[in-house]
Amino acid sequence: MYTRLRQYISSSGLLRHSATLILGTLIAQLIPILFQPLLRRMFSAEEFGIAALYITAVGMLVAIANLKYESAIVLPEEDLDAQQIVSGGVLISSVLSLVFWVLIIMNEATIIKQFNLDVHAIWYLHLLPLSVFLVSSFQCFNFYLIRKKAFKEAARNKIYRRTSEVLTQTGSGLFKCQSGLLLGNLIGDLINFIGGFRQAKKKGFLFSFELNKIAIVLKQYWQFPVYQAVPSLLNTISLTLPVFIVHAAFGTAQTGQFDLSRLVLSLPMALISIALSQVYLQHQAEKIRNMQDIKTDFKKVSWGLLLLSLPFALVLFFLATPLFAFVFGHEWQLAGQLTAILIFGQTLKFIVSPLSSTLIALQDVRYSAIWQVLYFVAMIWLFIQPGASIEDFTIRYCLIDLVAYSLYFGLIFLRILHYEKLRS
Repeated sequence: MYTRLRQYISSSGLLRHSATLILGTLIAQLIPILFQPLLRRMFSAEEFGIAALYITAVGMLVAIANLKYESAIVLPEEDLDAQQIVSGGVLISSVLSLVFWVLIIMNEATIIKQFNLDVHAIWYLHLLPLSVFLVSSFQCFNFYLIRKKAFKEAARNKIYRRTSEVLTQTGSGLFKCQSGLLLGNLIGDLINFIGGFRQAKKKGFLFSFELNKIAIVLKQYWQFPVYQAVPSLLNTISLTLPVFIVHAAFGTAQTGQFDLSRLVLSLPMALISIALSQVYLQHQAEKIRNMQDIKTDFKKVSWGLLLLSLPFALVLFFLATPLFAFVFGHEWQLAGQLTAILIFGQTLKFIVSPLSSTLIALQDVRYSAIWQVLYFVAMIWLFIQPGASIEDFTIRYCLIDLVAYSLYFGLIFLRILHYEKLRS
């Protein structure tokens, strides 16, 4: 099976280009996973639930913090244009993060009441804009490294980020610091930002403050903020909204259980899918610039990801509940039950998500926007009708993913066929 997987991917050059990034991502993700059994005993389910809400909120805001210009960094033929996009993305992120902070100050009491937050933890809210700036700016630097095929440097940044995060969290746990999970996350984001900026500079990046030149280049890629920013926000909300739904409908403790399930299920996405997506985008964009075939790579990667994900899915479907109880403790058994329900929807998401980069490479982001809006509508329905129990909610969530990502796969393939028709 894995010999066939190597044949599927290596023939297109993707394995050679992405192996370093995937290996670095693997090491980076294993670091916090290895510490999870310890951290789950240091911090309560409620504390993990609060951290999940914070990270989820950061993820939502990051989706629009630089108006999705980071996705365009690999597209220009000239490095100077790409550097202008990076500079523009960071400047936009700075302004929007400041706006977020002002909005938090103005609505502080409402936010605390709406999410039933402890008034003594108000400083969490004021850290949100800083986290948003660090993460969104790093994304710009990271895509510049991907453009320059600096996969080793990009992988190294991931390792530094995760190492600093878990060391801070573990140290905080030993000293009974209840804010340790959030503090570790913030330190990790800071290390990531510094590392990404330094590595990008080594690859020739120069920050530009020439606003006129930045505006000219950004204008060339107007479709990204127009067709991607808001739909991407809606899609991010759709992906993270389940955490808020569980918190609102079933409580903080259940949120901690659900978050652990999502953490485990996101492993394949974090280890392979996201890294492959970045390399696949650069690879396909280069082929499209040269008017070369992209359908073959699409089919090979699709089959390769399917072969890779099926064994993982079957193991979790049959053994998730006892595995969670053994690894994390008996009190986390519910998270295993939720994982067994969600696994096949997550598997399809694992396959389709990297392939969606094709729409960015084709600059067909308006089709991606349509799908993201429809997926958001489905999540709103789930918010209105979460079910009588967290198990009911999880089944509904899984069914939505199965239907939505099947349609997304078909849409991507149709756009590839359209490109091939024009090319021939």
